[in-house]
Amino acid sequence: MFKNALKLAIFFIGFIIAGAFVAFLVFKLINFSGTAKVPSLIGKSVSDVASLLKDSGLSLEIQGEDYHADIPQGFIVTQDIQQGERIAKGSSVKVYISKGKATFVVPYLEGMDVDEVKPTLLNAGLEIGKTTWVHSDTQGKNIIIAQRPLPGYSDSNKANLLVSLGPYEVSYKCPLFVKMTVDEARIMAKNLGLELIEKESGSMVMFQKPEAGSIIKRGESVEITLGRGGSFWF
Repeated sequence: MFKNALKLAIFFIGFIIAGAFVAFLVFKLINFSGTAKVPSLIGKSVSDVASLLKDSGLSLEIQGEDYHADIPQGFIVTQDIQQGERIAKGSSVKVYISKGKATFVVPYLEGMDVDEVKPTLLNAGLEIGKTTWVHSDTQGKNIIIAQRPLPGYSDSNKANLLVSLGPYEVSYKCPLFVKMTVDEARIMAKNLGLELIEKESGSMVMFQKPEAGSIIKRGESVEITLGRGGSFWF
């Protein structure tokens, strides 16, 4: 009698366990059939993604656009639910679309002072990239000689600049201007890169400062006093 009762109890418990297991499988099957696995969307076109999600029982929701250096315009850049995750059918996957490479309008910078171009670049969404300094006989110190990229459209937000250090410093002995005509003195000063300061009037150089033979640098000034000539006392 006891053995029969025990067998009945074991059978009953087994039946309950089996029923629970079957119910669990049915629940999982129903739940699984109501979800969909999110596919990889990045790098695909909007039309392809919309079709792909529709086939999975999902929908596409475009959140916005963003620039991307590698993904072409109109293709997916990001998705809010990662590839392989399961979500309820009917749900949407949020994405951002590529606007392609960022395009910047580079202004003309050559001839500008390098210390004054930052506001111009900032307004264009640009910044100074590599700056190379060289001596120049034609451009003053801090003046931009060349730029890369050239003025126009660019996908880079950095402007690389070639900037002048000014001319090399040249020193030499001041020439003798005395007894020259004013025209000769002007030509000499121009050829040597000197500034000629003329005092008084006349066609001949009577005096000069600094004296001939003094050390002078290119770009400095020489003061000459003019007169009629023909009456030198030295």
